[in-house]
Amino acid sequence: MSSKNKLYVVATHIGNPDDITLRALKVLKEVDFVICEEFKVGSRLLKSYDIIKPLELLNEHNETEQTQVILNKLLMNGETAAMISDAGTPLFADPGNNLVWQCHQNGVKVVPIPGASSIMAALMASGLKLEQFLYYGFLPANKDERKRAIKRLPHNYDLIFLETPYRLKQLLADMKKILGANRQAIIAYKLTQPNEKIFWGNLQELITMTQELPKGEFVFILRKIEMNKGRKYAR
Repeated sequence: MSSKNKLYVVATHIGNPDDITLRALKVLKEVDFVICEEFKVGSRLLKSYDIIKPLELLNEHNETEQTQVILNKLLMNGETAAMISDAGTPLFADPGNNLVWQCHQNGVKVVPIPGASSIMAALMASGLKLEQFLYYGFLPANKDERKRAIKRLPHNYDLIFLETPYRLKQLLADMKKILGANRQAIIAYKLTQPNEKIFWGNLQELITMTQELPKGEFVFILRKIEMNKGRKYAR
């Protein structure tokens, strides 16, 4: 591995530690330092693979100043760094996009190290015909803004949402109220983990299915209206 001005964007596992790639482990062992969102999460991940590296924090609270600090280390010292997120593939609703952009602008080579992704895992297990879909990401946290955003959602694409574990019930309630109880959807819950589950059904059925479900990471897929006509999905 060349030691000159490189930023590796490294996908890690999303729950099952065996899902990290050999290439990702090789990179994490050889870079000069690792960029993570939270020190506790980043250090625990490295420790689980017997890797010891200096950590630099980059999150929503310090992104502006830390971007320049990390960029200076890459430029001035000719160091290499690996950017990881709390889980899975970085930069999907994670901090770090500006650092990647600044690296491109300043001649620092950016190298993607692909791997596990909760979004792609959910689509793989969904059974959907994956010709067209839209990645939405996170709806607004504010209740009124979230409801307005739901009202503006397009109806002719399957839509992929991420959300915090504690907001599943509220998400389903808001979707049902605005889009109707019969709108079809899929919940991919705790992917790659022992208690992984894929829930199919309309919004009312999903509310019932997940009523006693413990909090956990999930991906939510809202079905497009055209695919719902004349066909009922439930498992």
